[in-house]
Amino acid sequence: MRYSWALPGFKILRSSTILLFSVTLLVIAPLCEAESGGGDIGESAALHVLAGASSALLISAVAYPLVEAASDQRSALLVAGLGLSGALLAGTAKELLDSCGFGQPQWTDLLLTLGGGVLAASLVYTLTCLQPSGGDESPGIAAVYGAFALMFSLPVGENLLRRVIPSSEPRS
Repeated sequence: MRYSWALPGFKILRSSTILLFSVTLLVIAPLCEAESGGGDIGESAALHVLAGASSALLISAVAYPLVEAASDQRSALLVAGLGLSGALLAGTAKELLDSCGFGQPQWTDLLLTLGGGVLAASLVYTLTCLQPSGGDESPGIAAVYGAFALMFSLPVGENLLRRVIPSSEPRS
């Protein structure tokens, strides 16, 4: 009987996550097309979303063991909020570097990075709420967050290396 409130709350959480994701896509997609100046927009957008998700997951992986994650909504919200802050910080730092001459600063880049952070933070919130409370010292879900952060950062790092280190292949 104690868990009777959890199911409606989970349905509301799932519905609000889907709604937030849909609104994010509806807002960001036209902005990307409007601000496009050439190049492969789809790849750039995907890389920004992956960078935001990776940043949020990495910060969440670090924050989870530090926060007294008692599988309650406050702890889950704190861990997810810290992850989202990490994505915002990463996106802002990238745009500041772009404004200093390392690229072309665009608001859509920041919004896409933040969108990836929102998606990852909503996943972190949901998974952290579902974790059983217990005092075991295993890394638990934090290791999963870290593994996915690393996996999502690989395409971003590869793209950065491709742009920084010129290709040794002969150009025709």
